[in-house]
Amino acid sequence: MTAAGAPGVRGAWVLAAVTGLLAGAIAATVMLTRDDGPTAPEPVSRVRTVFVGDSVTRGFDPTTLAADDATSWVTYALPDPRSPWFLDSNAAVAGRTLAEMQAAFATDVLAHDPAGVVILGGTNDALRRVPPDQSAAALRAMVEAAQSAGIEVWVVSPPPLDPATGVTIQPTLAAEAQVAAELGVPFVDLTPSLSTGDGHWQPGLTTDGVHPTPAGAQRLADAVLQQVGLAATGPGPVDQ
Repeated sequence: MTAAGAPGVRGAWVLAAVTGLLAGAIAATVMLTRDDGPTAPEPVSRVRTVFVGDSVTRGFDPTTLAADDATSWVTYALPDPRSPWFLDSNAAVAGRTLAEMQAAFATDVLAHDPAGVVILGGTNDALRRVPPDQSAAALRAMVEAAQSAGIEVWVVSPPPLDPATGVTIQPTLAAEAQVAAELGVPFVDLTPSLSTGDGHWQPGLTTDGVHPTPAGAQRLADAVLQQVGLAATGPGPVDQ
């Protein structure tokens, strides 16, 4: 009985082994070919950022002549899921020109060792009739100082100036855009989002032709984030 049954036992063992190998191969094939849908993108980090600017960034109420967070575009940009930034500090000071921002750059920005800096200036340069090449030189110095320190830079154009102010923002804006292009940093032109095309602010976005209303600050923040914001999937972990 033992001699007769041995081949049957060996045959069963071989059949079991082959079956196991086939099952493993099928499982591996399924794992390789299964489509679970698109892979979620890796989260993008926000960076610790200093905001440099004038009253447009600091926030300013022209009726009370006081600082006003409700009119600062940063107030609306930071909590937005598209924001690539989280706040180190808002170093903007009302009335500053780009040269005055440059003079304070080491203290306001470099001493903080941030991962990023956003520069929005030029309004007061135009109002004080500072030659655009001088404004551009101050902006260039700030961008180069940040780049030398390994700080990521974003440059945002000044918003419109209504013709009633007697000056136009376009020469200053064009000079800033050229600096940003030459140094390879993002430049956000606010004109299409805030201006009517003839130099005026769009209705409801300003009360004095210079400073944004809360609605204007929200529109400004949206214009910036449309161009340099993160993907709509939301922010990832922060960079220190």
